[in-house]
Amino acid sequence: MRALVLKNKGRLVLEEVVLPQPSRGEVLVKVWACGVCGSDLPRIFGDLAYFYPLVPGHEFAGEVVKAGCDLGEKWVGKKVTVYPLIPCRRCAFCESGYFELCDAYDYLGSRRNGAFAEYVVAPVDNLVALPDEVSFEEGALTEPAAVTLHAVRRALISPGDRVAVFGLGPIGLLTGYWARLGGASLVAGFEVDPRRRDFAKRFAFDMIMSPDEEKTLLFEKVFEASGNSSAFLQSLSRVQKRGTLVLLGNQEREFTITPQHFSLILRKELTLLGSWNSHFTAFDSDWGRVLQLLKAERRTLKKVISHILPLHEAPGFLEAILGKEVFYSKVIIAPWAEGGISVVD
Repeated sequence: MRALVLKNKGRLVLEEVVLPQPSRGEVLVKVWACGVCGSDLPRIFGDLAYFYPLVPGHEFAGEVVKAGCDLGEKWVGKKVTVYPLIPCRRCAFCESGYFELCDAYDYLGSRRNGAFAEYVVAPVDNLVALPDEVSFEEGALTEPAAVTLHAVRRALISPGDRVAVFGLGPIGLLTGYWARLGGASLVAGFEVDPRRRDFAKRFAFDMIMSPDEEKTLLFEKVFEASGNSSAFLQSLSRVQKRGTLVLLGNQEREFTITPQHFSLILRKELTLLGSWNSHFTAFDSDWGRVLQLLKAERRTLKKVISHILPLHEAPGFLEAILGKEVFYSKVIIAPWAEGGISVVD
């Protein structure tokens, strides 16, 4: 099969590799769409891979074409998306149903080969059936949609809350959308890039502005979705007293919290929440909720997609993203697509 293989830091190569075969408890998925996550860029270009060579990619949807045992036979021919975190199912958190907090997890696209490829092997237990009316591109949004819904649920938004989102990349856009559905009376988006501010107008934000604007407006719930140290420090000043700041953007660089900022946390009696990954169990799953909503809201969610790429265009496009040569939001790699890059209006 063809796959995008990360050979070493910054060297992503399209090449022919051996078609993987599913073992017991696994299936082979034909990948029709795989999203590029914000974490994929530092993994590819920042020497953060766990091993080389590696096939990245963990936000994907496809069709099950082969089963490694009888357990997976019922999935053959089904449209699926896949929860990429593979829990050990033995630690205390797994036994409590908190797979996202597993002490010894595996992960598609980082700790094992992922879906920047024509096929990928995945555990049967991680499969999620896609509704017939949901496209593969929309299905590939399930993972980031579940991650952001998880963060919004962590914040316990109440009807009438004023909400701010710092960083209007795909994660910030989806966070703002779930906050609106959760009952927020005002959803404001803060973004330094004017192109992202313009792109965000297709979503239900009441206000979209630079972080330097409207400095007196305070919010009950604030989400830091950019992973930028300046945005984190700015967000501290935008939370009202006894408010909640949710951190879901990975910080890529070290930074220092000044005594003045630390004092804000204390004197405002703020609640700081970390949010990572999503809840995936048979009961009260973020993924189950997303898929129920996706059937009704898929036309809105797909607005986050800016580009669809065939495999051969991906290495050059990702380098252009790294060099800030091109504007993008959510990029989808379509392994079976032909032709060039599609820009989604």
